[in-house]
Amino acid sequence: MISKTRRTAAFFAGLLAIIAMYWSVMAFVRNPEISYLPYYTFRTLLRITATLVISVVWGVSFGVVAARYKTASLVLVPFIDLLQSLPILGYFPAVILFFISFFRGSEIGLELSAMLLLFTSMAWAIFFGVLGAIRGIPTNIVEAAQSFGLTGFRYTRHVIMPAIVTALISGATLAWCDGWFFMIAAEYVVYLGTTYSVPGLGSYLAKAAYVYNDLNLSVILLGLITAIVLYLNFLVWHRLMEGVSTGTYKPAIRLELLDVERLGTVGPRWMHLGDRIHSPKALILASKWLRRYTHLERLIALVLSLAAFLFIAYSLAGKIPSVEAFQQAFADPEFANLPVYIALTLGRLAVAYVISLCVAIGMGVLAAEHKAFAAIFYPIYDIGQAVPILALFPILFLTLSRVFGGTAGLELTAIIMLVLDMIWYMFLNIVSAVKNIPTEMKEVGHLFGFKGMRRITHLIIPAILPAIVTGSILSWGTGWNTIIFAEYMPYEMEQFGGQPLTLPGLGSYLDKTGYLPPPKGNPIRLLFLLGVVAAIVLLMEGLVWRRLLRRFEKYRVEV
Repeated sequence: MISKTRRTAAFFAGLLAIIAMYWSVMAFVRNPEISYLPYYTFRTLLRITATLVISVVWGVSFGVVAARYKTASLVLVPFIDLLQSLPILGYFPAVILFFISFFRGSEIGLELSAMLLLFTSMAWAIFFGVLGAIRGIPTNIVEAAQSFGLTGFRYTRHVIMPAIVTALISGATLAWCDGWFFMIAAEYVVYLGTTYSVPGLGSYLAKAAYVYNDLNLSVILLGLITAIVLYLNFLVWHRLMEGVSTGTYKPAIRLELLDVERLGTVGPRWMHLGDRIHSPKALILASKWLRRYTHLERLIALVLSLAAFLFIAYSLAGKIPSVEAFQQAFADPEFANLPVYIALTLGRLAVAYVISLCVAIGMGVLAAEHKAFAAIFYPIYDIGQAVPILALFPILFLTLSRVFGGTAGLELTAIIMLVLDMIWYMFLNIVSAVKNIPTEMKEVGHLFGFKGMRRITHLIIPAILPAIVTGSILSWGTGWNTIIFAEYMPYEMEQFGGQPLTLPGLGSYLDKTGYLPPPKGNPIRLLFLLGVVAAIVLLMEGLVWRRLLRRFEKYRVEV
């Protein structure tokens, strides 16, 4: 626990450092928009904060309703679960298309589309965290409340609200991180050959890279964003998490890294590192992916999904799609390459996954068993996790494209982005699993003379297999958002002939279908491709991850 004096000193020191950074940037950087930097910062902070407040209100309200009323749970939980399994950047083109068409390209439409993207990245963690916390209230507490006549609002106030405090703070923390993650994608979009942006740090960073082609300014802006995120994390979220961890409220359900079958409340992936490792942000999602719903719940989710599909298609086209409209949607010559695109995208994900897994095992074992390495690595990790991954894309691409050319630079950028995004989920799971290996097992391994690689292959790897599978689920899940963003570079930069750069793959084909004008762009084909992505995610869950979890369950160690 940080003392009050040290916290106050750190608050003022951080504030002065950020003010000094802004003064230096505005005084020495030459750019036509540099004077608007404080305004852009304010707009981004306001946008993310407002969306977070809306997400909290929505998540708490619907989470309480779903937890207390069986009918609402039957409808809401499987449908929202299906929605959260879709990569957010997959359906963002449809959101952009709807709001630009409805508001005729006005700023309010762009602002609402940006906030809706942020909302869908924030709301699910809060909703399922609250739902899990309420369902985990001990039976004796519920019975005691009934014996005291607590019903309705009194039951909500005196039983439910205290029980969800930890879940709510954890979910809000995760939502805040996700808001910064998707910031650049939400604030700067090229649609139908026209650039649409809302004022903010994300859009300014994108323009610095793609319009001004200024790598130095891009790096400076990324540094500013990282400093702001670190400062606000320390000022707000660290303090809130410390408060709920030392107060009277306890997590209603704990989700162990080696048991992803239960709902639980988790801590953010970037906080309080060192001897305490919290669960990664998407761990709360792994439990939902592996839930088993009844046939009725699945039927309701399917019906609601089809209704949503027809509503979106009707809203975009102004009428219910005809048979001819469906035929036209799939008449695109590039559609025949869809199996190849799927294979290429899965190949990139697989390459990044293998690299991430190998590095994560090495770093995880070192961090868990060597305090000297942990003391050096954890502060670096804490700073690195404050960097929004998608905001790193323009800088990586500009740097690599100058060395390797446009297409090769984009390919390398996509792989590096995937590795940077996927590796941390496996790393945190592996570190926690290694630390949880019972002392007795380590002593037995020592007696048998297990050292070096024999110790890793005969003791550590078998003990952490369930954690590796859990981390793999999370890594592949977040990888879909990154690959959709990284395969398509729509910004028409002069050094690449003024044409968008693309990598052949499912992500780029989905982006082109959503962002380009007809006939390449088509809302019906866009919804179909989004369904293909969802089907791949669900098939991998059923055919790969669930089977691996059952197979490796025998390796689970009890502590």
